[in-house]
Amino acid sequence: MSTDNSEPPQRADRLWFTPDVVIIRAQSPVFQVFTAILKQKSSVFADMFTMPQPPPADSETMDGVPVVTVHDEPAQMEVFLRATFDSEFFMPSPAETKIGDTLGILRLAHKYDVPYLRRRALHHLEPMYPTDLSGYDSQVQPAIERKVPFAEHFRDRVLSVMIATEVGALWLLPATYYDICTWPLERILGEPLWKALREEEQHACLIGYQALLRQCPLILKFLLEYSSDQDTDCTDCMNCNQLRSMVYSNLSSGLSQFMNWPLDLWPKQAWAAVGVSLCAHCLSSAKELHAEARQNCWDALPGMFGLPDWDKLKEMRQEALGT
Repeated sequence: MSTDNSEPPQRADRLWFTPDVVIIRAQSPVFQVFTAILKQKSSVFADMFTMPQPPPADSETMDGVPVVTVHDEPAQMEVFLRATFDSEFFMPSPAETKIGDTLGILRLAHKYDVPYLRRRALHHLEPMYPTDLSGYDSQVQPAIERKVPFAEHFRDRVLSVMIATEVGALWLLPATYYDICTWPLERILGEPLWKALREEEQHACLIGYQALLRQCPLILKFLLEYSSDQDTDCTDCMNCNQLRSMVYSNLSSGLSQFMNWPLDLWPKQAWAAVGVSLCAHCLSSAKELHAEARQNCWDALPGMFGLPDWDKLKEMRQEALGT
């Protein structure tokens, strides 16, 4: 196929970049990037670079290149700039990414107004901090089976609380707070990063922690719903009642360390253990009561931490993600 080169070339405005560069300095690390691309992606940087600049003698330079100093975490600025300039570094979900990188990109994409990166980061966080119970249950590893070291887990969750609050992604907070509160209180309060949380965030954790403890008896209430002799649906009232009483007694004494994570208190495999002894009617009834109690707990989760209800949080999510 031949091409007609008789007409004079015309610049394509969206794909005509000048070779100008700028150095972004975040504390000690410095990053040299193309000014035109940064201006195209970020309205904040676009405004910054179009403002009247100080005389050359008064401005900082490095190897003749102007330096812009920002007051951001160097590691966060690095991943933010890589995500901006390297299309393969921060691919859309479900591509694998590190939570620390995702949170750093979210914070700076919000601060410097890069909407597509903000949405992409939020999508990456959604499976980790779901807004419905089915999403929580579909996580690869239940919280009660978690093997992540405490310090690493706590750091990521504290950072999640701080950044989700900062960028207004409040729908991420109920599951984040719940995850923090599944650790023993003495470990939470003894962790140095606890002091990084604002006073109101610490207060939300502590109030929510107590609320979660009150949920556990409600989650296990299905074990106290005894059959009566007049219950014609139960085929062996004495056996079913004795089994439920024994299981409840064992749980109350053996699971005291897990009483602050009610959603995970009765794992799925526990049904197999009691299913061989309970009659079909009592087993079905117990599953219904347990499922209802878990759903009630999930529905109440935002309020435990002083947040708007799920309907409002999901409305905020929909607006932010454009879904």
